[in-house]
Amino acid sequence: MHTILHKDDTTASPTLRGPAPWAGQDHAVACVAVVWHPDPEMIGMLAPLSASGSASGSASGTDGGVFVLNRVHPLFRAPDGRSQRALDDRHVSRQPLEIRRRGPRTFEITPPDSRMTVSVNGREITATTTASLDELGADILICLSDTVILAIFEACLPIRTEAEKHGLIGISQGLQTAWGLIRQAAPTTLPVFLSGATGTGKELVAAAIHAHSGRAGQKLHTVNMAALAPSLAQAELFGATAGAYTGATRERTGLFALADGATLFMDEVGDTPKEVQPMLLRALECGEYRKVGDSRNLRADVRVISATDRPLDDAAFNQPLRRRLEGVVIRLAPLRERRVDIGLLLRHFLTRPEPHLDRFDPATLPGGQVLPLLLHAWPGNIRELIGVARQIRLGAPVTPGSRGHRVGGGRVGRRVREQGGGRFGAGRAPVRLLHRAEAPRPGDGQRGGPDYGPGGVGMEHQGGRRNPGRLAHQPLPADGTLDHPAQRGGHTGGADQ
Repeated sequence: MHTILHKDDTTASPTLRGPAPWAGQDHAVACVAVVWHPDPEMIGMLAPLSASGSASGSASGTDGGVFVLNRVHPLFRAPDGRSQRALDDRHVSRQPLEIRRRGPRTFEITPPDSRMTVSVNGREITATTTASLDELGADILICLSDTVILAIFEACLPIRTEAEKHGLIGISQGLQTAWGLIRQAAPTTLPVFLSGATGTGKELVAAAIHAHSGRAGQKLHTVNMAALAPSLAQAELFGATAGAYTGATRERTGLFALADGATLFMDEVGDTPKEVQPMLLRALECGEYRKVGDSRNLRADVRVISATDRPLDDAAFNQPLRRRLEGVVIRLAPLRERRVDIGLLLRHFLTRPEPHLDRFDPATLPGGQVLPLLLHAWPGNIRELIGVARQIRLGAPVTPGSRGHRVGGGRVGRRVREQGGGRFGAGRAPVRLLHRAEAPRPGDGQRGGPDYGPGGVGMEHQGGRRNPGRLAHQPLPADGTLDHPAQRGGHTGGADQ
């Protein structure tokens, strides 16, 4: 078995020997992806679990063969299909780590017989363990020697990379499914309804739909419905004649008139004032609206994209309007269901040009400090991750979420700092971080509790070795620093040969 490209698609399509089984259609395949690596170019590369040279059984079977992973095997392919490489890092053992599928969403991971440490979903393992994709949301995270981080996930193959041009970055099934719907809906004139938590990129999706539509040559008009005052909402949307209300000294052009022949994006549509909901329904159904103070009906050809972060199935929202808005429904997955994408997103936000911020080299950020970010619940989703990336670029302590969690900090809020600093990218090698050892409980990630957040990170040093059986709340030295194992003669070399 080996990896090939589908003849009709330039994106990565790793599959079994022979023709691609999906024949040009999306096909869900269990894969292993590189979430973090000392070489940032490796981030986002993936290999199907069925592509290992020693694997047997079908990719979709519940008790398939063994997927073998080590320093030189398998070859991971870039999402654009242009390159393939092995992990090739000295911290990764040449002895095999084995992965077996034991159920539709359950996998068995066996660590190698070597000094390489292996953690699964933040728990260090020394023997065969079973993990489910549902434990953290949609991924199983495997960390090797606090250096390389991998994720088992179900991918929609082939991976379509053109979404990146619109800021939609990732290889997760959630993003790829959404992108497929975007491509289908964009050429039509149907209303599109975007459903997703705050910070999931709904405005980027609206812009992508507009860019791929027949109205791309016109402006995308945007309005935040939550910011409309009930008394002025009708005038804002549909316009007003001079003297229609106090202060209306001249005729006002509404958004529907401005967006005639173009696209109107209504964000936070769930907060639309009740007074204008019936008017909005008529505008969507008939293309007709009436200015405030006018007796004539006007017409406009407007493509409407709406978005909300809350359900609209209660009596507070006009249900015929909801059904009209839901011409095509696209759900945007929260970041906790896209953990495999966090490495790609973090690399992008650390390196993209931003005013007054220096570019940060992702290669200087060790996997041991990225793992707590991968285990965090991310209630603020991508918007929160952007804030974390900016903190890293500034060299500030990283505090994702509102609970004061700190990467390298204990649950009591202590600040763990490397000797001479305590900031990302400071001169010395950063301290190794170890996530708390107890098993995560289903649902903790959704609650954003400290067990999954960076605040659940502890540190343990015992003669240069880590003790996975305890949560390390060691008292800090008087100067508040912790030294790195390399400065104490601890083991820092590569994994067993």
